Amino acid sequence: MTTAATGRQPNFVFSVGESTAAAKWSRRGKTVSALFVVFFLVWLLLPALLVLSCIYDAVRDRNFSNTRLILFGAWWLAMEVLGVTAAFLLWLAFGPLRQLASLKCRRWHSRLQYLWARGLTSGAQRTIGLRWSTEGIGCLHSKGPLIILARHGSQGDALLTAALLSNEGRRLRFVLKKQLLGDPCLDIVGHRIPNYFVDRDSLDNREELVNIGLLASGLADDEALVIFPEGTRFSALKLAKAVHTVAQKTPSRAASTGRLQSVLPIRPAGTLAALSASDANIVFCNHVGIGDIASLRQLRDAVPLIKELRFKLTLIPRTELSSEWTEEELVHWLDTQWIEIDKWVATNEQQASP
Repeated sequence: MTTAATGRQPNFVFSVGESTAAAKWSRRGKTVSALFVVFFLVWLLLPALLVLSCIYDAVRDRNFSNTRLILFGAWWLAMEVLGVTAAFLLWLAFGPLRQLASLKCRRWHSRLQYLWARGLTSGAQRTIGLRWSTEGIGCLHSKGPLIILARHGSQGDALLTAALLSNEGRRLRFVLKKQLLGDPCLDIVGHRIPNYFVDRDSLDNREELVNIGLLASGLADDEALVIFPEGTRFSALKLAKAVHTVAQKTPSRAASTGRLQSVLPIRPAGTLAALSASDANIVFCNHVGIGDIASLRQLRDAVPLIKELRFKLTLIPRTELSSEWTEEELVHWLDTQWIEIDKWVATNEQQASP
């Protein structure tokens, strides 16, 4: 992959415009400061908040949803503070020696990523009732690197996917939306492990596709690149709009995308960039159980979580994809696989309904 201007392979960056030293210092000066202020305020007031919420829930909400959410929020803040503090200690260990980009440093940060994600999901299990089961977990034990194409059904997908895959010994690289840089842990640790924070609203995505390709290249045998091909979380309104857009821009995909009911059509550009840069095997990561929650009220009404989160992993050996396929044929194959994803979601969402 080369740029038209230089003819040389450009250096990988974590995002376009958001990963300069000035941008990081400006952003983190606000987000890290706000994190510690909110953490100390919440934990200082936590006893009073719990007493008031318990009284309210005892009278109005026998599921104790408000109390559960307060406990989970306090736990989340604690994990964020621990994550930022651990990242600072790792910087002290590797930064002065200019080894932040070393393999040893990246492995330590991958462990931190796993502990952070696992800590948050464990807290969610004990407070808001998160539960999950997994089908096909053996996919992650196959030899060699993986490209994970994951369904994007809720705001917690990146966290849950990180906890699931890291628990099986995989070091992860993610393609994530740049808005997640507002989370201090994702921002700091995410800039020390290869990740790409994409601008979904970019009018010219050529530079971003180059960087996604660079991110996919050079995957180690214990690494996996995680992409959410839909590009955004599912909703019925988004589905109707996406199907209409695909039919207008790419009529050859209209028949396949028009069959979708429970997932969004794939936005193929990022996935194609990753597949062209790596010969890693492909794993489709599907799940049901937690829909998108757009407001605090919806979250409160959903707690404690009644449905069990169910994952299904399916391995596709790279040898099943012909190197002679055109880009259009590869997109057709992806759309066909996504129809099967859609069928599984539709069937299992009905079975999981309370």
